[in-house]
Amino acid sequence: MNKYSTTNSNECSEDKKLPIKRYMLAGSRRVVIYTKDLANISNLSESKINILHKKSQLRKAQDWAFNPDKSDFVLSLSSAQAIMVIADTDKSWEIHHRISDFIQQGFKK
Repeated sequence: MNKYSTTNSNECSEDKKLPIKRYMLAGSRRVVIYTKDLANISNLSESKINILHKKSQLRKAQDWAFNPDKSDFVLSLSSAQAIMVIADTDKSWEIHHRISDFIQQGFKK
């Protein structure tokens, strides 16, 4: 199991991995998720994720940043969870809980 897995068994299926990256956010290197990746795993469109992003009133440079290299927004894990709560679908709640599990596991391996 790698550190980006949310499964408890030794076998880590590809659909259980979260597309988590590292990025400089709020002056320190943080664990983040890109909006395009969040849209892919949540089965929501990118435009829906962007609408929810604006609706959530997250703080620029604290909760999110724009990465010009990838032409995509970078969200802190808590910001991604907030967006998933606002989406309020079964899949979005599943992703919210997977992110919570990832945070609780920490970086043990």
